[in-house]
Parts: sequence; structure tokens; C-alpha cells
Amino acid sequence: MNAIKNYFCLLTFIFLQTLIISSVEGREDSFAKMGVVLSKNEKLAPNFTLETPTGEKLSLKNFKGKTILLHFWATWCVPCKKELPTIQKVYEALNPNNFEVIAISIDRNNTENVKKYIKDYNLTFPVLLDQSQNVRKDYFILGLPTSYLIGADGKLKGFISGAREWNSDASKEMLSTLMH
Repeated sequence: MNAIKNYFCLLTFIFLQTLIISSVEGREDSFAKMGVVLSKNEKLAPNFTLETPTGEKLSLKNFKGKTILLHFWATWCVPCKKELPTIQKVYEALNPNNFEVIAISIDRNNTENVKKYIKDYNLTFPVLLDQSQNVRKDYFILGLPTSYLIGADGKLKGFISGAREWNSDASKEMLSTLMH
């Protein structure tokens, strides 16, 4: 009887290990498809408070408990122009209760142009202004566009340098993985 019990325990252990490994491999695969550099040591994302182009102040902590795509861009960035509509589409496709996009413009003294982009691209996610570029520095942004993935636990999961097709199946799979 003990031999049978031990056998089933061993089978259960092997089955669970297989599930865990395939889950981790699936997650890594979806991240790799999007060119994400995964965080080796997940740390809390640096908090910030910035204004929207209409003067409303928002902090990262306002979105606690949500998976966040933190996206740094500028109106003069050509790849950003192509990327913003795809970010809007993935934002609309995913559950707003669990997912948020925060787009941070690093334009200096160019609020009117940022407002024009919001209108022209029908952006419905929060767009914040980092005119002093302090948040850009806190996140070590060297080139644009650059995005960070922040888990619902508030920790940095990875970053992406360069433009991506955010409305792709690979992107949705990766973001959905983060949301669960």
C-alpha cells in the first residue's frame, strides 16, 4: 500500500514540476518574442508623480494592483508615432481592471504638441509629462521608445528598447501572462 502511495506521490510531483517548467518556459517564450530583457532581480518600480497635459497629477501608486506598460516616448520620435496606435489597440483589447498603459512624454515645454498627439491618435490611456526628465533618468532611459513592464506586485519585470507591434498576438500573450 505504501509503495502505491509513494508511486502516486512521485507521479504527482513529476506532473506538477512539468506544469511549472512549461509555464515558466511559456512565459519566457512570450517575453522573448517581444524582445523583453527580463529583470534578474525584480525591484519595486520607482514611484513618480507627473502631470497630464491638462494639469491633473498622477502617481504610479495610483495604479497599484494593475499590470502596467510604462512607455517613454516623445513627439519628435518617428518610431513612437508608429507605435502609439498599436499601444492604443492593445490597451482597448485588454482588461482595464487588471491592465494599464502609462505613456510618459519626455518632450520639454511642448505640452500643446503632446495634446495634439493625444487627440490625433485618440489615446485614452494616461499620458504624463516629464518635462524635467527626472523620471526618464530614474528609469535610465537612453533611447526612445523604451517601455517597462511592471507587474501587479509593483515590481519591474523587464524592459523593451525600441518600437514594437503592441497589438500583436505575441504582445497580448505576454501581457496576459503578466496579468495572471
